[in-house]
Amino acid sequence: MFTLIKENKLNAIIPDQGSISNAIAINRSGNVKEIKVSANITHPHIGDISLKITSPSGKEVVLRDREGGADDDLNTVFSGEALADLIGVEAKGNWILTATDGANNETGTLNSWVLEVDCTNYDNHISEINIPETESEQSLISTQNCRLNGRVLEVIVDVEIEHPLIGDLVVSLVSPASTEVVLHDRTGGSQNHLKAQYDSSKLSGLVGEQTEGTWTLKVRNVHSSNNGVLKNWKIKFHYEPEDDLKVVEGIGPKIEGLLKSAGIYSYVTLATTAPDGIKDILLAAGDRYRMHDPGTWPRQSSLAAQGRWDELTALKDELNGGK
Repeated sequence: MFTLIKENKLNAIIPDQGSISNAIAINRSGNVKEIKVSANITHPHIGDISLKITSPSGKEVVLRDREGGADDDLNTVFSGEALADLIGVEAKGNWILTATDGANNETGTLNSWVLEVDCTNYDNHISEINIPETESEQSLISTQNCRLNGRVLEVIVDVEIEHPLIGDLVVSLVSPASTEVVLHDRTGGSQNHLKAQYDSSKLSGLVGEQTEGTWTLKVRNVHSSNNGVLKNWKIKFHYEPEDDLKVVEGIGPKIEGLLKSAGIYSYVTLATTAPDGIKDILLAAGDRYRMHDPGTWPRQSSLAAQGRWDELTALKDELNGGK
């Protein structure tokens, strides 16, 4: 089962007595089983702000309607009953968050928002697979294919296994790039049920890995006296897309390679990286990159991240080599 978690970092102005909309795209078909929407907004009077989410089918849900009075700023997760009308809708397509400032004199900023969707069609885990009785290196192999092209920011894995002695088991996760991380290593003694969630404390070695491809759960039983059953496993990604940074005026293939080697894979990340930080990356690669001026790169990337291509084209037409 895949749960999709995607965050858009915008730092975009919410116009005074106006609205801003931003889309997160889901590329896989499925009916929504669970959904959460998070929003981070800076504003001196959050009671001026209303929020709504629109599904790909056009169904709208109002998340908040100018509550909060004179309180400042908003960092809230909307879930459960607030989004009940979206359960069962088709997930594939653009999900649009709209923030509206209904008063005048003071503006705010939509810093970021997160969409988390769990769909029935993502329930691809295989239940009740027998774990071999063996003292060899043979393992039970269960795979899940991810078609999302991006880079891992965080991985969370849920595993449920029934076995007479879970202390006999070694459980590991293998990425599409063949990076293997051990989740469970012969702990638990004579307990007969392993039901655990593994987060960044175990899986930090997978940060930066590509999401797309086959993810593999391996379960090895080190003794031959007992067998067991893999009931199910579930993987969740918090990821960022891997974008073509060369759309930014001033960035060519070599500089794109430098930025991605430094962990800048997406428009969003580049948009939120200070020009001085980008300059440090270039200077570390040698004097031949000293001439490049990344001053406008975050601004260009912000427009690309928001899909404001006409504005980006107009800006690039004004620039000379990205300056």
